[in-house]
This record gives sequence, structure tokens and C-alpha cells, in this order.
Amino acid sequence: MLRKLSPSKLNLLEECPRCFWLSIVKKIDRPSGPMASIVIKMDSIIKHYFDRYREKNQLPPIIKGIVKGRLPKNMPKTLNHQVNETIILTGKPDEYLEIDGGLIVPFDHKTKSKSPEENHPAHLLQMDVYCFLLKANGYKTTNKAFLAYYYPDDCDLHNGMDIHCKVMQITTNPSRVNDLLEKAQKVLEGKIPKAGKDCDYCKWHAKADSL
Repeated sequence: MLRKLSPSKLNLLEECPRCFWLSIVKKIDRPSGPMASIVIKMDSIIKHYFDRYREKNQLPPIIKGIVKGRLPKNMPKTLNHQVNETIILTGKPDEYLEIDGGLIVPFDHKTKSKSPEENHPAHLLQMDVYCFLLKANGYKTTNKAFLAYYYPDDCDLHNGMDIHCKVMQITTNPSRVNDLLEKAQKVLEGKIPKAGKDCDYCKWHAKADSL
């Protein structure tokens, strides 16, 4: 059986092997609430904004002068790599940036309530996976990625909402993806793991079972 893994599933593996096993093997996902519609709309607006400037062979003004490079055309929306007979790794970068030397690197969009001071570990692993997939698919790349954070500021709403963008360049570590893939295979080939000590979902389930 070929099982599909993604950055979010590998992050789940890092958080709790039991929840990961249940999600992949038994198709039982953690409960989740609805995603805020404004986040979905913001994502769509940002991507369309970048597409317009891609057609002009220009960087969008919101990042011009912050990063150097160009928006490449005809890049795949989804990157796939079959690791072995049982696992396929997949990822969907929001955007790509072609930098000096013709190197292709991931460029992802994130919405926040304020300017971030650091990157979330889940976002870092996400970029590691994208760089891993670029290399696996034969693209000329390097261990570098960009995270663009969009956040609002106080403003006179009748003049439109003031949106700022902070771009953070990170050094990726695609080699750790190999380690996680090996760990994933061992977990998936075994019995259901023990409940995670720090997993709120496992704790909730244990309390429910004790009633």
C-alpha cells in the first residue's frame, strides 16, 4: 500500500506518533474546527497578486527591494517524490523564487496578527520538505527558503486596511526529512504507538475512556 505523506503529516509525527499512526493507518484525524474564511480569502488574494506580477516578469512591489530574484513560470503546484514502495512525499509550496545562479527556492505566504519575531517550528519543517522535494525532482536549488508574513496595522478603515509584509530568509535542513521518513516508515509498519505524554488529544481520549 502506497501512503501519502505531507509536511503537515510529518509535523504530526513529530508531535505525536500515535496521532500520526491513527491518521495514516486508520484514517482517524484529530478533531479540528473550521478554518477562518478570512484566512482563505487572504491566501487567494496574495496568490493572485503574485500571479499578476509574474506575467509582467516583475517582483510584486510589496517584496521588491526586500528580496532579489524573479518569480519563475511553469513551476508545478504540487511536488511529489516516491520515497519507496510504501511512501510518497508530497508538498504544495505557495510560491517559488528564482535567485542568483538560477536556483529555485520555496517562498511561502503566512498571515499573522502582528509582525513575527521568529518562525514556528512547523513552518521550518515545511520549508525543509519543500527543499527536499525540489532536489528530489531534479531542480537546481539550495538550502534556502523565504517566509513572507502578512499582518495588519492600525489604520483608518474607511481608507482601506493597512497590510504589512515581513520576509524572513531561512536556512533549510532537507537532510532531516530523510530521518523523519525513516521514522515514519517504522511507525507505520508497527502497532499503534503509546499515547503521547504531551499530546492533549491523547490526554482527552484517556480521560474519556476512564469515565
